[in-house]
Amino acid sequence: MVAGFIRIKPSQLNLSLTLKSGQSFRWKQCHGNENRFVGILKNIFVIELIQSDTEIAYRLLNSDHCFLSSQNLSKKSTSDLIRRILEDYFRLDVDLDALFRSWSKNDTNFRSISTKFKGVRLLRQDFIENCFSFICSSNNNISRITQMIEKLCRKFGSKLYEFADDEKSINKSEDIYSFPSIETLAEENVEQQLRDMGFGYRAKFINQTACSIKNLLNDRNQKDSDWIKHLRSLSYRDARKELMSLPGIGGKVADCICLMSLDFTESIPIDTHVFQLTMKHYIPDLGSKQKSMTPKLYDEIGDFYRNKFQLHAGWAQTVLFCSDLKINKSRRKIKRSHQQE
Repeated sequence: MVAGFIRIKPSQLNLSLTLKSGQSFRWKQCHGNENRFVGILKNIFVIELIQSDTEIAYRLLNSDHCFLSSQNLSKKSTSDLIRRILEDYFRLDVDLDALFRSWSKNDTNFRSISTKFKGVRLLRQDFIENCFSFICSSNNNISRITQMIEKLCRKFGSKLYEFADDEKSINKSEDIYSFPSIETLAEENVEQQLRDMGFGYRAKFINQTACSIKNLLNDRNQKDSDWIKHLRSLSYRDARKELMSLPGIGGKVADCICLMSLDFTESIPIDTHVFQLTMKHYIPDLGSKQKSMTPKLYDEIGDFYRNKFQLHAGWAQTVLFCSDLKINKSRRKIKRSHQQE
């Protein structure tokens, strides 16, 4: 068995808050244990994570997968590799306490929620998965996005791990599939299949975006990793502009990609939820300015957060977004009622 652990306290990385914050939609929380999750990294490694007060234990579930077996890595080498992947994915090189102190100093609202939401980390996600996940997020909620991504992977991905019968009752989940490739999503009949699966107008954007990326890579004779490297070399504004040239990628989706896959931590994805949060806590007259989200208003809200929280504004806004989610509001109410009893 390939396994290991990372010594880290929940105040530096809280799995439950981070993995259920609307950043990634493929982590499955295990039934009966809010500190245990199963997910996929690098679109091949199926990993179980269990958090305690002092560490996060990790275990590779599909070490017998044909691709992994062909690499001929020792258990220790594989464990070290998984650890490095996790450290990169959760951005563990960033001192979260220092960021929270800075954000709390600059903002009384952030200070009021900071103690309850310590450990919310910004994920560094796979570019392709992130891109299509947030195309699915248009006019959608976290639960439904999660269901759509699961359908997408089961239909067009390949099986990475099959739970044993006794594991299914514990994990309360289906088998694990990879995220589909660009080539697969660009196939001619994909749009209709997605429509039949209930994706609605998003079906067209998923297929067209996949075709556009495929054609772009072919024209430049590049791999997707080359294009991602190119995007990272640009300024935030230029990278965002290039992403928005693709069908189905508007400002919000482009900002999600910039923030979570390209390391532009000044990027601020703005949807209805963020608009309402901003109006509630920061700019009360925001709703009187425009009845709909215009590019000018979008930039105004983004600049407000960038001016307030500086370089890592997108990370700070992610924490605020997480604190305002209904699931976390409910949890705070439960804690207060227990204290009253």
